[in-house]
Amino acid sequence: MKFLLENWRLYLNEITVIPNNLKQRLKNAIIDSKFWTHPHTEDEVDLGHWGDPGTPATEVLSRALDEAAKDLGSNLRFTISVDENYPLGPGDQYEAYPNHWKTKAAYLGPLKARPYHLIKMWLRPLTEDYNMDDLDPNELAAELSRSLNHEIVHYEQLKKQAQSKGISNEEAYQELLADPKQFSDSGDRSKYLTRHIEVDAYAHEAAEQLLDVYSAEEALELIKTRDPKLGGVVRDYLNVLGDNPTELKKFWLKLYSQIMSQK
Repeated sequence: MKFLLENWRLYLNEITVIPNNLKQRLKNAIIDSKFWTHPHTEDEVDLGHWGDPGTPATEVLSRALDEAAKDLGSNLRFTISVDENYPLGPGDQYEAYPNHWKTKAAYLGPLKARPYHLIKMWLRPLTEDYNMDDLDPNELAAELSRSLNHEIVHYEQLKKQAQSKGISNEEAYQELLADPKQFSDSGDRSKYLTRHIEVDAYAHEAAEQLLDVYSAEEALELIKTRDPKLGGVVRDYLNVLGDNPTELKKFWLKLYSQIMSQK
């Protein structure tokens, strides 16, 4: 294992690092809120935080994350919404039952006329036959935490770009959206996964996924052999970019650096 680590060390790559106190505080806020114990079924969807569709559960989670950020002096704010098109229940066609409530998340940049940066996440509402006894709250919280951290990487990237260019966060955000090397809304997943800001963010998320289960040495061995039991973000990159070794290598380099940083 030591030999494996030494080999990988040749590929240290620049990465975006999130302060550990911010990551841990937000994850604790998710767990301590116990938002999943609040109503979150399809018929309980109403207008909630920031005027988006929500439930009592998403309201609790939004407030908990906002309060945690405020306590840390962070200018991040969060809105948790509901994606009514994808209710979650037993026999789910996406095999997300029972612990995977999230559909997507996004960093929406600095807010106009407000000193905040907004991260939004969409959760699936629950069907009436969802059985709360099947839920593992720790797995749910871990997934949401990893997804938020992915978006926080984008927030940190934006701040760094604004500082390096000597422009405002608002200007940097507009430039990012206009830069095809950083942003793609074409619907082509291979293009999306190879944008350099996404490679950085997904490497952070993948490292968290792996280190939740394996040691750094075990994770690197699985990556080296492309073990079939690799799932999550790594499996997505293998499936989409498996025939594009140049782009896949960029992800491996970031992933290794993230594993070594986070371990």
